[in-house]
Amino acid sequence: MMHTMNRFVCNNNKSIKRFLSTGKHSYQCNCMFCGVAVKSITNPSNRLLINKSANIKRDFTFSSPDDEDAHHIDKLLDNNKRWVKHNSENNPDYFAKLGQPQKPQYLYFGCSDSRVPANEILGLGPGEVFVHRNVGNLVPGNDLNALSVLEFAVDHLGVSDIIVTGHYNCGAVKAATATQDLGMLENWLRLIRDVYRLHRDFLDRIPNEQDRHRKLVELNVIEQCINIFKTGVVQRKRIQSKKEPGSKVVPRIHGLVFDTSEGILHRLDVDYSRVGSLEAIYGLYPSKPFL
Repeated sequence: MMHTMNRFVCNNNKSIKRFLSTGKHSYQCNCMFCGVAVKSITNPSNRLLINKSANIKRDFTFSSPDDEDAHHIDKLLDNNKRWVKHNSENNPDYFAKLGQPQKPQYLYFGCSDSRVPANEILGLGPGEVFVHRNVGNLVPGNDLNALSVLEFAVDHLGVSDIIVTGHYNCGAVKAATATQDLGMLENWLRLIRDVYRLHRDFLDRIPNEQDRHRKLVELNVIEQCINIFKTGVVQRKRIQSKKEPGSKVVPRIHGLVFDTSEGILHRLDVDYSRVGSLEAIYGLYPSKPFL
């Protein structure tokens, strides 16, 4: 049912104006306005707050899901039902297994670009890869969002492989090489500009603009892999796994690039010896985690 706040009507059909003047109100009402009002009624000093709330909220109208824009979401809900039906018919235990705690092998850092869906391009199903995506597939050392994902995946999920995936025709990489100001976004794109600065002598020698773009996409992925390699959580885990008899050193870090024009993933050669040679700077433990 619609709550039309500019009429001061709640879903118990009580006049808010009458409530404000008499203090009488039904405590069973849970509409947005009354949620504030009921909490405040027992304290007379909050009456001013209630009046202010009414003035603020009377310009808003809250509609039911049956409004004219609902079909945009209805289409997605229908898609979901078809997806459930398809998976249930092909595997009756599909959702029983999906309801179990996750134990993915892979952590994926990728771009938010809608053309690069992580599970699909990797050929993995739900529960097989832990995913973090952002503009430009960046993993900077000061981004608490990405670093929280990294720590959770490594320390709590126990992933053995970390994948950073960039893609050609990346809008973020293109924007980072243009002379323009995109406002707040520039604070993020500057991280890609910094990658260009680190490799400028090499990149500026590439005459073809498209080839230069593709190479910057690759170098950006490589730099993010190295950023991950520098983190304490990765160093610590690699040292711990080295001490376990018969086990391999994990997590392993892989750089990939996706070609949107052909759908193929290509592996990149990441030279981690660059980090190892700077062990005195980036090493957080004396046990040589970079080796």
